[in-house]
This record gives sequence, structure tokens and C-alpha cells, in this order.
Amino acid sequence: MSHSPLRVVQVNTSAIAHNVAQIKEIAQVDDLMAIVKANAYGHGMVESARAALTGGATWLGVADIDEARALRAAGISAPILCWIHAPDETFDEAIVENITLGAVSEAQLGAIAQAGARVGVTPKVHLKVDTG
Repeated sequence: MSHSPLRVVQVNTSAIAHNVAQIKEIAQVDDLMAIVKANAYGHGMVESARAALTGGATWLGVADIDEARALRAAGISAPILCWIHAPDETFDEAIVENITLGAVSEAQLGAIAQAGARVGVTPKVHLKVDTG
């Protein structure tokens, strides 16, 4: 029985920061969102997020509230957008932690508004609209 050799991947956070800076310069934009969902596609979510912010990213994008809260727990205060939510999500903690929530339906928007009322904070919302 043969074993495959151990493979090691080294992530160069300086390269991530450099690439983000290059993208901002080429695109000539002030704001740029770095997507770090799914553990930054295996690169390490927190480390990649910090590198992207160093390079000039102004927003971070994650799939779900758990990922967003992990960034907040790591001390990252930059704006975060998360856009995938469980049907029974309560949103309370995300709103308190200043996480922008994607809303894809009237019902979801209502649930986010109700959570904001419960915690006494106006939620930040990104509306996903199907324009056809």
C-alpha cells in the first residue's frame, strides 16, 4: 500500500495584501470587498481578512453569521456582509455585532427588522433583488 506524500501549503499574507492593493489600483475604486467565506477558501479566514484589510479592502464578505462572528471575535471591526441565513435565524447577535445582513425575501427582511427591535439597534441590510 502506497501513501501519498504529505502536502503543505504556505499562505503568503503579504501577497494577499499586495494583490488587494493592485486590484484597487487597477479598478480605481475606493471601496473593495474581500470575500473570506469558507475559511478564505482554505487560506485561513482571519489571517486572510487581516491581510486583505492591510492591502486596502474596506469590507469583508462571508457566507454566514458564524463566520462573521468569528471575525468579530478575532478583533476585526471592518464592515462585514454575510448573505446566507438559516430559515430560523434570529439575527440578534449579528445586529449587535454590527454585521450587515443580506436579505433575499420580505420575510427575511421582516425577521431582521424584528431582531433589530428586540436588541434596540437599527440593522444594516443589503437587499438582494432579482431584477429579471
